[in-house]
Amino acid sequence: MSNLNSDEFNAIRHWSEFGQRGKPATERVTASNWETHPFEKPITSKWNQSIPRADLPKLLNGFQPTAMEDKWFVYADGPDAQGNAILHMYRSWTGFKMVEVKLVTELDEDGEFAEKDPYFTEITWESDAERIIGHTEEKAKTTVKEVCNWCMDIQLP
Repeated sequence: MSNLNSDEFNAIRHWSEFGQRGKPATERVTASNWETHPFEKPITSKWNQSIPRADLPKLLNGFQPTAMEDKWFVYADGPDAQGNAILHMYRSWTGFKMVEVKLVTELDEDGEFAEKDPYFTEITWESDAERIIGHTEEKAKTTVKEVCNWCMDIQLP
């Protein structure tokens, strides 16, 4: 048994899963920035989760690891002309896709982001036990929130 108290244990567990605190990307990260692998056994569910409008540019820029201690690679496709986008989250070391979330943002007549907050509409997560242990819907949603917070400085409500 270790001599760690619960706060110390939780800090180590968090670092193990999410790595060091990241900084939001200043340029758009794309799929070609990292070697990745698709889902093996995806599960999809609806999700109505708002995203602060002011943080949408950080979300769409994604996150590219710069050191071994960065545990995630994140990029977004879109938004398209209808305001639909997809955020992809991968483990950086393995390149395995862990989570994908679809989001919608309203665009004004000039194609700019409207005043309304965008929101996630759907979440897909990896269920293959060879890739991840215990990734439930709840855990997938928590992972998205924490990767957004920890890697891209985006606080989801």
